[in-house]
Amino acid sequence: MLLSLVRTLLLAAVALGLLVASDAGATAIGPNCGTCQGSIYDLTYAPAPVATTATTETWRITLTIDTSGYDGSGVYLNTVAIKVAADFLAASLISAPGSLADWVEMSGGLNAAGCSGSGSGFDCVAFRAAIDVAPAVPGATYAWVFDIEVAGGDLFTGTDEASVKARYVSGTGLKVGALVSENITLSTYMTPHVPEPAAATLLVVAAVSLEITRRRGARGPS
Repeated sequence: MLLSLVRTLLLAAVALGLLVASDAGATAIGPNCGTCQGSIYDLTYAPAPVATTATTETWRITLTIDTSGYDGSGVYLNTVAIKVAADFLAASLISAPGSLADWVEMSGGLNAAGCSGSGSGFDCVAFRAAIDVAPAVPGATYAWVFDIEVAGGDLFTGTDEASVKARYVSGTGLKVGALVSENITLSTYMTPHVPEPAAATLLVVAAVSLEITRRRGARGPS
């Protein structure tokens, strides 16, 4: 009985480990990449397009930046850009830090002044409200969600094929430090990622309970 319980606990631990490992397979870069400046960047997409036509696919793309370890001299993060295809047909920002109305979107990459309006395949968004309510750094984990329409099969899913850019600024909105410009691997995301501690405990308890029930059933009624 004890041996079976130990075996069951080990199997449950392995299963939990596999769940954690699947999340660890995310393709985040940072905090020590060339221009990451202590932040961690992740670019993911839903496993299926949100819309399709005979020749196009619209993908939901999420850019996540964990700024808790930011070690630059900026005060705010007010511009980001992503590239997930050589070119795109349409793009829309559907979620962003704070109010969606605080952000303006422009096709193209970014430079020291903000969204540049040039750079094939890039989609850029910049904070346009008062600078003192922009995403502060070092601070939270911020996320921008885009719907990007591309020609069928054109989504960049190869290793380091996609790109991410970001601009950190001073308290007056001027660029501070290097512009973030890095290649990144666009990967699918799955939810939920990792069980919460309570859920992990329940997993183990359930496994033990199942083993006890199985043993009692094997012995028959007393």
